[in-house]
This record gives sequence, C-alpha cells and structure tokens, in this order.
Amino acid sequence: MATKQIGWFNLKEDKEFTNTYECAAWYENVKVPAGRYPIVVHDYKVMHFEDEARKRFNGEVDGHIRSAYVSMDGIITSDEFGARFCGVPVGSYDNYQNTGKRSSYTMHVYLYSLADSVLNDPETPYELLPEYRAVEETFVSSFDNKPCTTHSIHVNE
Repeated sequence: MATKQIGWFNLKEDKEFTNTYECAAWYENVKVPAGRYPIVVHDYKVMHFEDEARKRFNGEVDGHIRSAYVSMDGIITSDEFGARFCGVPVGSYDNYQNTGKRSSYTMHVYLYSLADSVLNDPETPYELLPEYRAVEETFVSSFDNKPCTTHSIHVNE
C-alpha cells in the first residue's frame, strides 16, 4: 500500500497520548515531543477486472481512503499489560517497567474533519502542502431534501 503525504500536523508542545489494545484494560501512555509530523493518506486498490471471465485483479490504484494518519514517535511514560481473568487483574504488573522505552502513537483523522479545521479554525494544528486545498461542499440530503455542508481535501490542478 502506497502512502502519500498531504500536509503537516504541528504539535506545539509535548503531549501524552494513549495507545489502547485488544483488551479494554490494556494501554500504553506515550509522551510525544513537540514537532512537525507528516499527515499521510494511503492509496487503496479496487477490484477492476481485465477479463470478466477470469476475474483477474489488475492492481490499479483507484483513490484514497477517506482518512489521514499522523504517526509520531515518543517515549513510554507508563503502561498496563497485566494478566486478567474475566477483567480482574491476576498477579502483579509494574506499570512503570517500560518507562523510557521508545514507542509511537498513530492518530487517525477523517479528511472532512481535517478540511473543516483548516478552513474554520484559526488555531488549527493542520497544514496542507501547496498542491492540496481544503474545500467546503454543499449538497442536498437524500434523506430529507435539506441542504447540508461537508468538507474535503482536493488536489490543486
């Protein structure tokens, strides 16, 4: 899967983020330093068939998933991965045994939310590369025929 950078996420000060895992009680707190982090989208492939009878996938890249991601490296400040039985801790676990080890946090951002922030929030942490622009779009709802507004990211042509 190819990735494409569309902008930057500007983290003005150090911040602690929490990674969560399969077990609802497991977590990892990661302190990320202030900085400028790339915002990327992932190309995705759609099933286009060259030969309908053989159903061969031609591998064409068809577009972008409607989400963007920001991955940021940081340092673990605490975690909880202790054993559980029916949600109840079993045994002991030192929540600070991994403190100081490297980890990362990945933030998921819907493109409509990113575009809305770029257009309407003077304090937005998002910055688009020059070849991209945020756009406000209006449409009529098929549910109640009322006008609605959304936002998206477009490539400058």
